[in-house]
Order: sequence, then structure tokens, then C-alpha cells
Amino acid sequence: MKIYNKKVFFSGIGMIFLGTLNLFIKLIQKDVDTTTIGLFVILGAFGLNAISRSLSRKKSREDKLDTLDERNLFIELKSQSKSFQLTQNVSFLLMFILMIIGKVSGNEDFIVMGVGISFAFVVSMFAEIFTQVYYESKN
Repeated sequence: MKIYNKKVFFSGIGMIFLGTLNLFIKLIQKDVDTTTIGLFVILGAFGLNAISRSLSRKKSREDKLDTLDERNLFIELKSQSKSFQLTQNVSFLLMFILMIIGKVSGNEDFIVMGVGISFAFVVSMFAEIFTQVYYESKN
């Protein structure tokens, strides 16, 4: 048996391992419920599907072609850009709301949470600036 796509193969092994580990830990804690079993079944199914795709030459070739397809790359680029913008907007909104709630209520915990989110917002702003400078210098 030959592995044609090692990345997908190991991600499948990882999914099966995580599902089994979760079930094992819940069995030790005697806290098994339907969500634990459902998660085990879902992770196992996705893991087995990934392993079977990585062992098939035809399916591995299709997966590699899909990842290199220009349309898929464009869609991925657009979705990452939009998700980055949404993350920045939501973090700014949360920061603003938490700061106001902290000031109005007098509870410093809200202000601390707002400051923490503001650090994440500032890091994302610097990341955007540095990447723009980098790609501007490339052209």
C-alpha cells in the first residue's frame, strides 16, 4: 500500500487519534454522553475518508489539482481577506463595547478584557501594514 498524499494521510490519522483520545479520556472520567460518541464517530469517519483518499492515486491526484486550481486559490484568497476584515471589525467593536461597559459599570474586569482585545486589534493592524509594505516593495 502506497501513500500518495502524506499530508492528508497524517491529518486523517490525527483525526482518528483525537476522536479516540477524547473517547478514552471520557471513559476514564466516566462522563460519556451522546456528544462524545457523536464526536468520536464524526472524527473517525472524516479520518477514514482522509486516509482512503490519500491511499488512492486517482483521488490524491484530484485533491492536488483542486488545491492548485487558480479559481480555488482566488476563492481562498478572497475568503481569507474578508475573514481578516471581519475579525478586525469585530475585535474593534468588542473592544469599544467592553471599554464603555467597564467605564459605565465601574467594573475593571471589562476594561481589562477590552485592553486585551485592543492588543489583538493592534497586532492585526500592524500585520496589515507590514504585509502591504512588503508587497508594495515587491512590485
